[in-house]
Amino acid sequence: MDIEMIKEVLSKSSLFKGFSENDIEEFLSLYIYKTETYSKNDIIALMGDPCQFLLLVLEGNAIARMVSDSGKYLQIEKIGAGRILAPAMLFATKSEFPVNVIPEGDLSLLKMSKKEFLKAMQANSNLLFNFIQIVSDINRFLSDKIHFLSLMSLKLKLAQYFLSFTELQNNDKVIEIPMGRQELADKFGVSRQSLIRTLTELEEEQLIQVNNRQIAILDRDGLKNL
Repeated sequence: MDIEMIKEVLSKSSLFKGFSENDIEEFLSLYIYKTETYSKNDIIALMGDPCQFLLLVLEGNAIARMVSDSGKYLQIEKIGAGRILAPAMLFATKSEFPVNVIPEGDLSLLKMSKKEFLKAMQANSNLLFNFIQIVSDINRFLSDKIHFLSLMSLKLKLAQYFLSFTELQNNDKVIEIPMGRQELADKFGVSRQSLIRTLTELEEEQLIQVNNRQIAILDRDGLKNL
């Protein structure tokens, strides 16, 4: 990836919020970094690997997921361009990846040692503030995720998930889910059979109608009141 493309990605990243084009150019010229590329079958990091570098996605998506002893996957989140991998772990006492991180497809990362990144933050209070805010937002996200995964039934999780897409896609009648059945099951940490059974229950209750990845919302209030 050439320098102009890197600058464009960084200009849209939360880490560089409030930075001018000259500020980003100065950052790239002052501090040592490199770029790395990955393909679909590569592994970026495994749970327990040391977190020694700032890793910022330049292109593509990284998938953060956990694997149970039985081999079941639980997708935590998808991390796109401009975002940092495991920012809360970078300066932790036990600085290790808490999840497996793999590329969804072709992926490029900006890689900078934590020592170099710390030097950059000490020289730029705006960069320091942005990083602290990112870590704080991650903490809030994880709290919400724990509540979502542990305290709700699968039926309620799916209802909230579908309702969130009606707002995202600005359509309260029909939505398009950007993943297949297995990936959706992985997202919620359940088997494909459990997912299909719950979707069938929602259809039988005439709350939704499923057509491959297209979901028709038949009773919005009913989904809200589950």
